Amino acid sequence: MRKFIPIITILTVLAAFTAGFAQSQPPKINNEAFVAKILTPLSASANKKGDKFTLQVLEPQAYAGAIIEAEVAKAKASGKISGKSELLFSFTSLTLKDGTMVPIVATLKAVTNSKGVAEVDDEGHAIGKSATKKKLFSALALGAAGAAIGGAVGGGSGAAQGAAIGAAVGMTIAFSTKGPDIKFEPGSQFQLLVSNK
Repeated sequence: MRKFIPIITILTVLAAFTAGFAQSQPPKINNEAFVAKILTPLSASANKKGDKFTLQVLEPQAYAGAIIEAEVAKAKASGKISGKSELLFSFTSLTLKDGTMVPIVATLKAVTNSKGVAEVDDEGHAIGKSATKKKLFSALALGAAGAAIGGAVGGGSGAAQGAAIGAAVGMTIAFSTKGPDIKFEPGSQFQLLVSNK
């Protein structure tokens, strides 16, 4: 009976190693719908290129509580109602609750501000959905056109003063609006399509 003990021990160790190796493999994520809330403030006026900000995953349930990290590529607040503000950023990684870090790319499909208002930032500017196949200059031009239409329809008040469009350019999200700033407070939610990088 004793001669089988080493074999059983080796098999047990191998099984444990295999299980541990399998658990360490990052999950396969392919264009999956996520909803995440911002944990840190994000704005064209307070942020600058290279700043990082974080979001906490709310959906899907399998990833609830995980942290998404993003990085600002450009931030420019006009400071004037008639000026154009810009905010560009990209999503870089997903850290699971067990500490596993997964490099990701993500496109933005919709936004909701911290007050629960869809497609509007915390400054009251309307935000368009991302257009994944548009070039950056087209996105910015469409954002300016939307702002002009918003101003004409709304008489230059509240949310109608500005409009924006998000575009994924190499997985970079671009917001552009006619107004002094673009701002999202903690609790604002982003709807994303997420994939492994």
